[in-house]
Amino acid sequence: MDNASLIVGLVLTLVCALPLFYIVNKQSQNRKKVNEIFNSFDEGKYNFATNETHYKKIYALDKDNKAFLFLDLDKETDRAHFVDLNEMTSCKVEEITREGNSRIVMTFKAGAKETKEIILYDLATDKLGKAYWLENEKFAKKWQTLIEESI
Repeated sequence: MDNASLIVGLVLTLVCALPLFYIVNKQSQNRKKVNEIFNSFDEGKYNFATNETHYKKIYALDKDNKAFLFLDLDKETDRAHFVDLNEMTSCKVEEITREGNSRIVMTFKAGAKETKEIILYDLATDKLGKAYWLENEKFAKKWQTLIEESI
């Protein structure tokens, strides 16, 4: 009876411990990726002191050197977008709907014709539909305000 109890206890421990080990390992990998991306942009010039994470998306701002960094860790291939705010004149958040696909896009303008677009939220890649649309929209507008203050 003691051996059977021991075996059952070990099996239950493994059933509980393996998912926890997987989660910790995945978080460690993501943290390492994010640190590598930040270090590649830092290089002694930029210090992204203001940063915030929102559903596997990281917004970072360097107010002193006027730079914005957006990381999207939700895709298979991570996307990093860097914008030098010294070259930009304005920032605007827009909701764009084309061919049944809705997106929240941050548009930066530099001069008369030059623009740079960053897709902050794409409804086509969201598995839950419009569940987080309003929250993402509010978050994008908050960061638009922060960026406008830095420009």
